[in-house]
Amino acid sequence: MKQWAVRRWRRLAFAGAAGAGLGCFLAWAANWFLFISGNLQGPDFFSFYAAAEIYVQRGPSAVYDILVQKQYELAITHQGADTFIVLPYFHPPYYTLLIAPLAALSYRAAYYAMTAFNVLLGIALITILVRGSLRVHGKAVIVGASLIAGFLPLFVTVLQGQSDLVVLVPLAAAYTAWARGRLGWAGVFSALALSKPQLLLLIPVLFLARRAWRALGGFAATVVALAVLSVVGFGLGPVVDYVGSVGGWAVGGSLPTHGQVVYTDTAVYSLRHILEILPGGGKIVAFVILVILLALVALSLSWRPDKPRLDFALAVAASLVLSPHQNVHDLALLVIPGFALADLAYSGELRWPGMAGLVLGLAYAAINLSLAISLWSAAAGALAVAAFIMFERMAVRPDPVPLSELKWQGPRPHRVIVLPAYRAAKTLVEVVGQIPKGHADRILLVDDASADATVSVATALQLDVIRHQRNLGYGGNQKTCYRQALEMGADVVVMLHPDGQYDPAIIPNLCRVIEAGDADIVLGSRWLGIDPAKAGMPWWKRLGNRFLTSTENRVLGLKLSEYHTGYRAYSRRFLETIPFLENSDDFVFDTQVLIQAATFRFKIGEVPAIGRYHDDASSVSFRTSTVYGLKTLAALGTYVAHRAGFPSRWLTPARSSHAHEEPLPVAQVAHHSQV
Repeated sequence: MKQWAVRRWRRLAFAGAAGAGLGCFLAWAANWFLFISGNLQGPDFFSFYAAAEIYVQRGPSAVYDILVQKQYELAITHQGADTFIVLPYFHPPYYTLLIAPLAALSYRAAYYAMTAFNVLLGIALITILVRGSLRVHGKAVIVGASLIAGFLPLFVTVLQGQSDLVVLVPLAAAYTAWARGRLGWAGVFSALALSKPQLLLLIPVLFLARRAWRALGGFAATVVALAVLSVVGFGLGPVVDYVGSVGGWAVGGSLPTHGQVVYTDTAVYSLRHILEILPGGGKIVAFVILVILLALVALSLSWRPDKPRLDFALAVAASLVLSPHQNVHDLALLVIPGFALADLAYSGELRWPGMAGLVLGLAYAAINLSLAISLWSAAAGALAVAAFIMFERMAVRPDPVPLSELKWQGPRPHRVIVLPAYRAAKTLVEVVGQIPKGHADRILLVDDASADATVSVATALQLDVIRHQRNLGYGGNQKTCYRQALEMGADVVVMLHPDGQYDPAIIPNLCRVIEAGDADIVLGSRWLGIDPAKAGMPWWKRLGNRFLTSTENRVLGLKLSEYHTGYRAYSRRFLETIPFLENSDDFVFDTQVLIQAATFRFKIGEVPAIGRYHDDASSVSFRTSTVYGLKTLAALGTYVAHRAGFPSRWLTPARSSHAHEEPLPVAQVAHHSQV
């Protein structure tokens, strides 16, 4: 797509997003003015106002008494006692101290004061996030501010007089501090956001997973300070009662009661409740699933510490999804994960920026339309954001292995062609004859205990020959090839199958890419040459090749046209770095080599190649190909686990020991050298 077209679509996207946010904001503002023209008996604010009055008039010991709460809430709303549903007040004691001055105002005046306070907090929220962004850009600021202002959960927070912005502003400050490496302040601000602790369950998990002791220290010190403030303002007894009752509510899923009181349970919008109402569900199944999800999130949080913004965003989003109790307005906390994704995508820091925009757009729409469609769509939007961040975080690539400059063993690069052979007597003469003259310093054939005349033919052709006494497999054959090629002083090693499946004429092209310093591994890709279907590749091989290549590209973050070609060239430093001796002895060896290249951030090049399919060319069966495909997926799983902190030997650099210096077992090989 031309550059002007890309810019045009980007401008349209910016305009559409800004328009959507502004339109929602105007709709919410109109709704709020309509709402305040009524009697104000509907918003959750009556629970907060009742708590403030109870604290001032009855003392702190009565604040969390459900019967007293019902009495005060009835007086505020003027509803009948038989049909009234109590909205329990379970915010921390220190938050009660914050809102206690509202009791000096009338109910309506107190609601207006809380609304003004929340609007100021909203402005502070946008300011903190923008100033802490990676790249401050005028259009991005306008779009972000309009989307935040038009976000339904924030509107519900303001309308209901809820406390989510009191959580969100210090949490945004913690996110910014964490992103800038100010870990102590990140812990302090995170603790200041604990007026709804059930929404921030994974923030301490993040600090532990990252071993951020300064953050944990700041978090703990602030929690202790808030506890002391609560004890001073409430007394020890009410604080202990609060911790016990709210802790039981969060874990057990039922609200503490006092007498015959009807209450609401905001767990109906939580993932726990969704799991419990599924067929065959129940609390035990829900608990097991939540533990598994928590383990997955903790695993991704333990990834390499190179994307702190994504780490914090994931902790917030996953906390919302895994929270035992939440409501629509609590999803206001998704502002931080959403802003983090948008900021990183705009700055080019995401693996899948387009997908991030799509997920955020769908989640925004699902949440903003949840009142018209279903409240479950809001939960689905939150789950989509958390899931995308987790996969994006796990897709972050590791740091490259430091490499030395390319150096030749002599005045020019020394090229060694290796032929991993098994029953290649019929095709060997033709293949060797097609190798371009003057482009191979030595040709090494390693015979894997063939029963035919492969070794005799190779000896007659005056090749360097190694014969295995027993069959070691395709991967085992290559291990011998590369160890011996390095011992021969190879600067560039080309692997050519001796069965005639690949055209030897492109050997100069393979070597040229490496010798120019453009790549350390070059693949002869059949998908860059003639259509493999026209060349005779079976349909089931084409299907498997495309599926595995697509999967590997997504997991490894590469854009290769093919992974499963046996036509390759390697630089010396590449073979000296990767621990290929730890790889499998079968066909998955080739896949492991490419995963190693991606892990250590080597450059991978591709040149067009043509596959030949004839009776004498080696071919694996459908069953063998299926097993190979499963082993390829297992190798990708090992890569993911290695990135998560479970090290694999074949993914650990081997720069401290050269593979060619390890002796070949005499019982396995007999070396025949022809010069």
